[in-house]
Amino acid sequence: MNGSRKRIGVLFACLGNVCRSPMAEAVFIHEVTQRHLENKFLIDSCGTASKGFQFGRKPDSRTLSVCKNNNININHCSRRIITEDFYRYDYIFGMDSKNFENLMKLAPENARAKIQLFSEYDPEHETEIIDPFFSKGIDSFNHTFEQVTRCSLGFLDYLGLTNN
Repeated sequence: MNGSRKRIGVLFACLGNVCRSPMAEAVFIHEVTQRHLENKFLIDSCGTASKGFQFGRKPDSRTLSVCKNNNININHCSRRIITEDFYRYDYIFGMDSKNFENLMKLAPENARAKIQLFSEYDPEHETEIIDPFFSKGIDSFNHTFEQVTRCSLGFLDYLGLTNN
């Protein structure tokens, strides 16, 4: 894509922006970078929570561990979604149906972004990316990693960019 064409904006959203969405962001950045497509995308993640969450935090330690174990760089500070995001990004992906509902409620009527569940791009057809936050072990985080990897590749395939 040359400098005159706009980048594809992709925003990942979960409740608190410390587990699933920063992991999805990091995995998607990795897959895009592996294909030398980083200049074609604007990528970020956010949370949909309005109360009870302290934003400005690093990702959950288990998210960091799973990403590190899979050689995925993750450098993120949690943030809340803002109105501008609905105009800045082309795609906003919720991780589960509650995130999707929150996004739909927050979206302005004339929002540019297409709001979807990220799992719509999962070739194994898991319907949601379940929140691993309250799980006791690392297995749920490993499963989340596998799923967001599949969804990332599925979305790149949808865009016709997997063979680059």
